[in-house]
Amino acid sequence: MKFKEFFVKKHVLFYGLICLVANFLAVLSTELTQFPMPDSTPLVLWEEFMQRHFVSINILGVFCYAVPCLLCFLYAFKSVRYDKNDKRRIKIMVDIPAAFALRGISGWVCNFVFEVAFLIAFHYSCNADISFILISSMMSYIFVSVFTFTFIYFTLETLNRNLVLPEMYPDGGISDSERISLSSIKSVFFFYFFSTSFFPTVFLTFRLFFTRKWNLQIPGNSDFVFAAILFFVGVVLTVLVSNYFQKPLKKLSASASEISKGNYDCKTVICSNDEMGALGDAFNQMAASLKEKEFMRDTFGKIVTPQIRDYLLTKSVALGGETIEATVMFCDIRGFTTLSENMAPEKIVALLNEYFTGLEKCVTRHGGVINKYIGDAIMVLFGAPIPSATHASDALAAALEMRETLSGMNKGWKERGLPEIRFGIGIHSGPVLAGNIGAANRMEYTVIGDMVNTASRIEGLCKTCQKDLLLSKSSADLIQAQKAARTETAGKTETAAAALPALTFVADAEIRGRKEKVRVFTIA
Repeated sequence: MKFKEFFVKKHVLFYGLICLVANFLAVLSTELTQFPMPDSTPLVLWEEFMQRHFVSINILGVFCYAVPCLLCFLYAFKSVRYDKNDKRRIKIMVDIPAAFALRGISGWVCNFVFEVAFLIAFHYSCNADISFILISSMMSYIFVSVFTFTFIYFTLETLNRNLVLPEMYPDGGISDSERISLSSIKSVFFFYFFSTSFFPTVFLTFRLFFTRKWNLQIPGNSDFVFAAILFFVGVVLTVLVSNYFQKPLKKLSASASEISKGNYDCKTVICSNDEMGALGDAFNQMAASLKEKEFMRDTFGKIVTPQIRDYLLTKSVALGGETIEATVMFCDIRGFTTLSENMAPEKIVALLNEYFTGLEKCVTRHGGVINKYIGDAIMVLFGAPIPSATHASDALAAALEMRETLSGMNKGWKERGLPEIRFGIGIHSGPVLAGNIGAANRMEYTVIGDMVNTASRIEGLCKTCQKDLLLSKSSADLIQAQKAARTETAGKTETAAAALPALTFVADAEIRGRKEKVRVFTIA
């Protein structure tokens, strides 16, 4: 906090010095802005009048030049006095270019007001024509005011954007601060047009009109110097204004490129209290939101399978579902109760995680989706939520690969002194109701119906039939029908399910809850 306070006060003092320099340069430029004076009686009388009131005029002049210093000091003094939990210390650095620029020209405004008062007094006391003097003074004061404002505003704004505000706003958030009317892209372009086009044209037009009216010789050396100054100011402002928007846009483009590559930690620091600053903050908020959504998506994909995750994220989530043709597989560990009694809980969990990871790879490789983990059992879907014309043969191919994978895992566990695992797999195909099931505020994607219950009962028959794989007649018929289907794999045309071995009839088994027997098959 002490560092921040010192940082603010140091730059406020430095900015005040820049205001003094701007006013000093404006004083030096007054000679260039004076209209050529004709030899006339009113001008001679005016010079004599100024000499008679020399002391008063200089006192008022000193007062006028002290006004901007006083106003800038009061603004800084009031704004730097902040509570430790307040953000006014930052707000002053955001507002200071426009605030100091407006206060910086206040001395010239006061000076012009006093000069007009002296001119009016001169007019009534000497009965002299003051039109030429008034126009000349007015144009001169307008020029030095524009010069002072331009110098202060664009100098402080450039320092703010490149040095000060990045230190005050390292993480962005500048759009949260209040914005005064000058801090907008529209205002910058308007003043840019006024300073480089409108005012120079009007000034030179007035100068040309009055010099021709009084038959003065033009142009003089001062005209060329003045034109060169205007040209230089125009070039400098063009470079500054273009950089004001080119640099932030390049930063946004680079950050957008990083986000497109998946790097959501990138931030763009645009420290300007205008629409570009607000755009930078909105961009950073978008990046943070995308990072959070990607984290949720990744986490969600670990709770449910990626296929179900993507289905739920792209569909309208509501209760209900639709009837589809699918294949359901149940896989359960044999003798898990006895197995868990002889092992520590943490070892059981580690063993199950390794076991489920191996089976999940087999299921995914053949287009299946693990819908549920039921203790030591899994419920797998084929053909839902992603439709498939070969869901039955995919389920059988996955089951055979699960056999091989389990055999390999058992060899590894045996070498590590861990018990071997045996499982039973039941497969059944038919119509199911697939959709979001549950309460209105908590639901899951699953399938329900008699076909699901039958698949679970077929898996239970593995104990009775002493088989590790059983599938129903409906699944067997679909596999036979799918043998005629054609699919392209690795650039070669193959017959679907042609690589699967022939099915062997096991029995017509009775299933609890069903009157009719179920014909089941296996593959030795």
